[in-house]
Amino acid sequence: MEAIILCAGEGRRLRPMTLHRAKPLVPVLCTPILGHILESLEANGIFRAAANVWYRKEDLLAYGETLAEIPVRFSLVPEKRLLGTGGGIANVAAKLNPSGPVLVHNGDIYTNADLSAAIREHRLSGALLTLLVREGNPEVTTVRDEVVDIANRLGTQGECTQKFSGISVWEPDAFKYLPQPGEPGDAIDAIVSILKDRPGSIRTYDIGNALWSDIGTPNEYLELHRKLIGNQVHLSEGIALPMGVQIEGFLCTCSGSKIGAGCRLKDVVVWPESEIAPGSQLERAIVGPFGVSRV
Repeated sequence: MEAIILCAGEGRRLRPMTLHRAKPLVPVLCTPILGHILESLEANGIFRAAANVWYRKEDLLAYGETLAEIPVRFSLVPEKRLLGTGGGIANVAAKLNPSGPVLVHNGDIYTNADLSAAIREHRLSGALLTLLVREGNPEVTTVRDEVVDIANRLGTQGECTQKFSGISVWEPDAFKYLPQPGEPGDAIDAIVSILKDRPGSIRTYDIGNALWSDIGTPNEYLELHRKLIGNQVHLSEGIALPMGVQIEGFLCTCSGSKIGAGCRLKDVVVWPESEIAPGSQLERAIVGPFGVSRV
């Protein structure tokens, strides 16, 4: 089975972080988000994946060259212009030319959801497309597990509304509703077209209480670290804290980072090769090549 990872967006809400690094390469516990996604694919038995790239594509191309030894066969599909979610999926799908279902995964999602169970349920249901959903802002309207509307585009009433998780399973026939490869478009438009043309063919899979985070804003970025490490200290190998450093909440420091003596830190993430000056007092902050970003 193959996977498509959507990695082309600019991540404007994550600035200033994404002014210095492509959004899928923003580190979570010092590993790029994309690295966590690839580890999840491997754990769920998916060993071929491709990603679309546009914004800061050189970052992603360089990262891709470091992945030659991982079990997942990973490739990148550059876009000449930003194609949107629908155009991006279509462009990558044309390169993969899949014969069976394909997992589509946003490149800014961190989750421990059971993707294998979702794929298994998709196969058993006979659905053309399965949307993984969770509690949250209502976007997907259903009757039982059958999707009848999305983003209220059709105005159809249902029994339940849930939030789309940014992960879905597509049959190859579903890609026919997307734009032609190389043309821009929105995946929501394709989903609406399927709902009109083949009602009953889109299902949902509820990820339940699985950890899930859309790393869309600096606040969500910090809150994910809180969920992962609680009020603990995460030090990369070779990192030591000098005497006198006071820590409240959590602290995550990555390789090559330095923290000066006498600092008082609360809920702070320090990117690789970044430094906090001696005596600094930081609360809810991200430190990187962009300096100190207070949240």
